[in-house]
Parts: sequence; structure tokens; C-alpha cells
Amino acid sequence: MNGSRAAALILIALVIGLIVGYSVSIVIPYQSTQKPGITVSPVSLSSGANFTVTLTGFPANTVIYGWTVNQDPPSCFVVGTTDANGKLVSSACAPAAAGMWPLVACDKSQTHWAVTYMTVK
Repeated sequence: MNGSRAAALILIALVIGLIVGYSVSIVIPYQSTQKPGITVSPVSLSSGANFTVTLTGFPANTVIYGWTVNQDPPSCFVVGTTDANGKLVSSACAPAAAGMWPLVACDKSQTHWAVTYMTVK
């Protein structure tokens, strides 16, 4: 009798645990802890040369904005939309002026940011 009572209590506890776990997953949805990042290829290039930027770690299907921070005031432009994995690949031409140039990207709410640099020779 004690064995069947213990088994019943374990089964009840398991069902309650499943219900609580499922409820918590609805109330507090899974959020990725992956930090957004930018990689540029090549990192060092000549003026006017083409380069590729790969953005990762952003939310899925999110419009990404780029920033030109070398102007006063800085300006914002749409780079594209991330795929289902939060990745976006884009290409552009290097600026005419030599120097170390920042590449800055964020989502519309400006919650997720990524920054890197490229060197123009």
C-alpha cells in the first residue's frame, strides 16, 4: 500500500511540475542571450573597395539600421532584415577618406547594438 501511495504522489508531483513549467514558459518566454556582433571582411581595405558585413545575434526577422557616425549629426539608414537565425549579410563600398571607420548597427528600438571597425588605406 505504501508503494502505490508513493507512486501516486510522485505522479501527481510530476503532473503539477509539468503544468507549472509550461505556465512559466508562456509567462516568461525564452529570450536569447546571444550578444549581437558585426564582422567585416576584409578588415583593412583600400578606398572605394567593396567589403562585406555580417551581422549575427540579432532577433529573428528584425529590421537592422546602420549608423554613419562620421557626420554631424549622425544619420541612420536601413541595412536590411535579419533571417530566422538573426543573421544579415550586406555589402558596401569603403569610404574615400582613409582612417579607422566604425561600423554601427542596431534594431529599431535601439535595444540591440553591435559595433566594429574597419581600416581604410
